[in-house]
Amino acid sequence: MKKGAIRLICSLFVLVLAGCSLSSGASAPGTAKKYVFSKSISISKDGGKTWVDSVTASNKPRVSDINPLSLVFDPGNENIAYVGLLSGGIMKTSTGGESWEFLALNTERIYGLAIDPTDSKIVYASTVVKGRGKIFKNAASGAADSWKEIYTAASNGPLVIYLAIDKRNANTLYVSTSDNQVVKTVDGGESWRSIFQPKSPVTKIALDAKNSNLIYLLTKNGDVFSSSNGGDEFKSVSVKIAATGQTGSGFSVVESDPSNTNWVYLAGNIGIIRSKDVGANWELLVTLNNPKNSPVGALAINPQNSREIIYGASQATYKSIDDGRTWSTSQFDLPKTVNILEYNPLNPSIVYAGFRGK
Repeated sequence: MKKGAIRLICSLFVLVLAGCSLSSGASAPGTAKKYVFSKSISISKDGGKTWVDSVTASNKPRVSDINPLSLVFDPGNENIAYVGLLSGGIMKTSTGGESWEFLALNTERIYGLAIDPTDSKIVYASTVVKGRGKIFKNAASGAADSWKEIYTAASNGPLVIYLAIDKRNANTLYVSTSDNQVVKTVDGGESWRSIFQPKSPVTKIALDAKNSNLIYLLTKNGDVFSSSNGGDEFKSVSVKIAATGQTGSGFSVVESDPSNTNWVYLAGNIGIIRSKDVGANWELLVTLNNPKNSPVGALAINPQNSREIIYGASQATYKSIDDGRTWSTSQFDLPKTVNILEYNPLNPSIVYAGFRGK
């Protein structure tokens, strides 16, 4: 073999070795940089028996200490969920909580989230911008350039504090504001009308799972109202509650049963009570802890089995599989308290818990 050919082969051999050396120092596929945020979301994949902290983001978090205010699951994909934060905007997981992406929305505090039940690319978010309550709509699964403002308060001060969507009528949403208004849209936010004005701001709205004309409102001072005609008229339920000996001032949670029409739950520092007849009569579910010391801050009912209930109080969750007769417990070593519990509607083995600091 000629010397020139030998030199060429040697040169190629050196280049190959150099290439191998360079590639071995590069990041392997699937090892992209991860970012860690505070322990504020835990996920159970066995129906609330055991929990794992979810603390990893795929992009840089807007805040290091997250405090979730709202959480919604994608109705068509069990791995997708959105979380609205006290500060930091919205984060989204497409991996069942293995990692989160902080979405590009130019606002910090997200009070409410809702997803269109027929088209999960459509996401609604209630927030505050420069002191003014607003609602934004996104038709592209939270993409940065697709947020459209669909509602605004008249002036600085009033906030949009709760947002609920009708799962049977996708264009119908109910919204409550800090200046005691409850408003409704039936065209996906193109137009709105006021439907109720109680004496105290409505902090929670619950729609009956089977009859979306049946709506429950819970106010900041503990009053409970119901409507059987889609919000055209509301009546007080508090009188019926008081007749049972329970006081309405201690309620902070209202939930409708996902399987049984006319069933509704209230919870707070008196524990948990339930009505099976739209609030006409109430029964007490005896909690395992003393709710006066650690009020019930979150409540979830299995969407496929109403005998299975999970509630959260302070740094613990309690689960019953026999309609509240007995409970198993899970402790969380966090300085925050449970404020969110949600079963995944597509897979009730998956439960998310959110924790918020004081």
